[in-house]
Amino acid sequence: MIFSILIGVIIFFVGIFIITNSMSKLSNNHFKNFIMKLTKNPLLGALAGIIVTTLTQSSSTTSILVVSLVNSRIINLYQAVPVIMGANIGTTFTAQLISFDFFFLIPYILILGTILFFLRFKNIGKFLIGFSFLFLGIKFMVYSLKPLKDLMSFKSLILSIENNSLKGVFIGIITTAIMQSSSTSVAIIQSLAIGGLINIYQAVPIIMGQNIGTCVTTLLSSIATDKNGKRTAIIHLFFNIIGTLIFYPFINLFSYFIYKLTPFDPVRQIANAHSLFNIINVILLFPFINLMVFISKKVVR
Repeated sequence: MIFSILIGVIIFFVGIFIITNSMSKLSNNHFKNFIMKLTKNPLLGALAGIIVTTLTQSSSTTSILVVSLVNSRIINLYQAVPVIMGANIGTTFTAQLISFDFFFLIPYILILGTILFFLRFKNIGKFLIGFSFLFLGIKFMVYSLKPLKDLMSFKSLILSIENNSLKGVFIGIITTAIMQSSSTSVAIIQSLAIGGLINIYQAVPIIMGQNIGTCVTTLLSSIATDKNGKRTAIIHLFFNIIGTLIFYPFINLFSYFIYKLTPFDPVRQIANAHSLFNIINVILLFPFINLMVFISKKVVR
């Protein structure tokens, strides 16, 4: 079972790699120019983060790009924060597609991508092939996780989260830090939900932890940068920790609200929780961009 899950995760990551590679070749320096122009306005900067992350299917890729732009003095810290916030919203796109049972279209997208790849539209074809791999990996994980139904220790762990939300947060942080991808971690939770192995009350704390765990990639990428690059990574971490602290006291109320939106669809509940958590965080913390930059300067002098 572990080997099968690993194969599914690898296929998923291959999909992300192909998508990121194709997008970078399609755009060359367009991403950088696109972000540079839009970050002059904070709201447009957030929109840039959403768009770039939706296309690359990786908030980590966007965050690393932002760190490198700040390190290169192409944009400043105040311009970087809205993009990072937008990236948190953009990363929820994959979960929403999964919740709409997008899987039946994947073979057709894979065939179309392969045809375009051989018809001189290589990068568009690669993007579609990568997109297909992303969902093939998720489908593989769904089938691989089915045996967990009979594993009592796993059942006990999941049940314990409902009575101990903090444990769920730490599980989300650790798993995402190891995988280096919140999209993968959320996809695994949705795979568990498809098999009836987890409910929204158990999933929400893990989702909150995943948002913190995804900051590890940005923090690692900032090691080789100057103080402003490090400050950008710290702001990314602050944003996600503060968002979790704001939500944590209302975790059961939030879970109940999400449940009521789609009572009979646990997969969509997880997607909605992931999206709303990030959207509300951005709305709440957007007015405090200057304060977060100020704090980051105090932490990294």
